[in-house]
Amino acid sequence: MACGEGEEMGDVRFTEGILNLAQAGRHLRVPQQTFHRWARGYQRGGPLLHVADGRPDVLPVTFIALAEAHVLEALRTAGVRPQKIRPALTELQREFGREYVLVAPELATDGIDVLWDFSKTRSGEGLIVGGTNQHVIKEIVADHMEYIAFDSEGIPEQLTLSNWQPAKVIVNMRRSFGQPIFAATGTRVADVAGMMKAGESAETVADEFGIDIHDARAAARILLGRAA
Repeated sequence: MACGEGEEMGDVRFTEGILNLAQAGRHLRVPQQTFHRWARGYQRGGPLLHVADGRPDVLPVTFIALAEAHVLEALRTAGVRPQKIRPALTELQREFGREYVLVAPELATDGIDVLWDFSKTRSGEGLIVGGTNQHVIKEIVADHMEYIAFDSEGIPEQLTLSNWQPAKVIVNMRRSFGQPIFAATGTRVADVAGMMKAGESAETVADEFGIDIHDARAAARILLGRAA
């Protein structure tokens, strides 16, 4: 997807890549193949995320793209088929009058009604898994939107990674250049995982960084795929 107003203003939330596709998928607990399709497109449709330039020396996942993927995962969990959502996003863009509709504050309220109505049309056929309730979709998306903090212009400025709970991990371009960090200490989760990958115990790593041992174990579980 081409970037819009945020990129024109040079806003780093829209322009600066912070993670690669595999890293972003791990942080959100989204299967790697699924995240790649969201970022690069499906066989019959373009990408669903506003990723950065496709050059190999540029990290593709911007802060906005990560927030979009967080909400897209909520829609997928609620029964919306991502591979069918491209024309639905166009409907939402027309309704909201903005480009970045997956992270629009209105999505959890009016936007779900738009998606639901669109799914009943010929163009939107197959968008929503049969038997899915409209209220269920609203509830799940509204819950995920609670993890996004918006600025005064309604643009996301901080994302809390919900699947890390009870550890609180946030992404904010004003802190550690947008790298995911433990909110209480500002410690980069990648640094914690790196020490544990090198063979240090969870106890040693927790003591080194001044974090809770459960946070260290969460980094190993989510980023390294193993218990610690």
